[in-house]
Amino acid sequence: MDAKKLYRLFYNKFHTSVYLNEKNKECKEDELKLYSCGLNKGFKKDFVQQNIEEYFNNENELYLIITSGNSSLIKITNISEEIGKYIHKKQIGVINKSLDKIMFFQVYEGKGVFKKAIVKEYPKSREKSKGTPLKISLHANMYEKSTKHISEILTKPFEQLEKKLNTDYGGNIEHLWIDIELLKDRGEYPFRFQKRVNIPSFSGRKEYYYNVGSYSIMPDFEKFKTLSDKSILEYILTLLYNSMEILVSKKKKLKNFNAEQFRSDFVKVCAELGCLIGEK
Repeated sequence: MDAKKLYRLFYNKFHTSVYLNEKNKECKEDELKLYSCGLNKGFKKDFVQQNIEEYFNNENELYLIITSGNSSLIKITNISEEIGKYIHKKQIGVINKSLDKIMFFQVYEGKGVFKKAIVKEYPKSREKSKGTPLKISLHANMYEKSTKHISEILTKPFEQLEKKLNTDYGGNIEHLWIDIELLKDRGEYPFRFQKRVNIPSFSGRKEYYYNVGSYSIMPDFEKFKTLSDKSILEYILTLLYNSMEILVSKKKKLKNFNAEQFRSDFVKVCAELGCLIGEK
């Protein structure tokens, strides 16, 4: 494999990898273990070599990824020396021939560090496991100056609704994302059900979500001018409740998702928040 293809392959794998903590267990990005390896004359060659050999189980050869023109398969015995030559000016990847383990070297806050990761393969689709609770996400975080206060009114109630409605309603939907459009020049987008959704993170890493239903709601912006904060909350919650009729109409597509129970629970949680909505 030529250097350019190898370079691209590595970063495709890297962006779907999962970091490891100091016990070599899978963890979130903010819990990963960063190992200090030094730079230039302070580069810890023996320490790096030991970690590589232990992590990759003494494999004879590994892919060393430096640039799109300088990436190749090299002997493991030479690898730490090569890393020491470039770490002060390049990000460096190491991956095994089976393409399932990664070490990544870089300069962070002026220091040479490395981290470990395992490569995850994500299927194009998957069945929802029985008993999996619905994860609902309500968003009103895209706004303009005149609607910023609307977003602030909705933040805490939305968090409570998301938590309280985290229940299994059957069917094949795992995630329900509903956006409240608070930008006047944006239109609504209709309900869609996707088997897999990729949401890139700020670091460029890929996050995959399965069996996602999503749509958005456009409120009446003129109406906001006449409402108190509590009335604004009740108005938005009523819009949400009414919009969820789409879930009832899509019941067959969602493999008997219990939309009626979901809407009923939504009304109950709204009542706990002091907002009486729905059918009275």
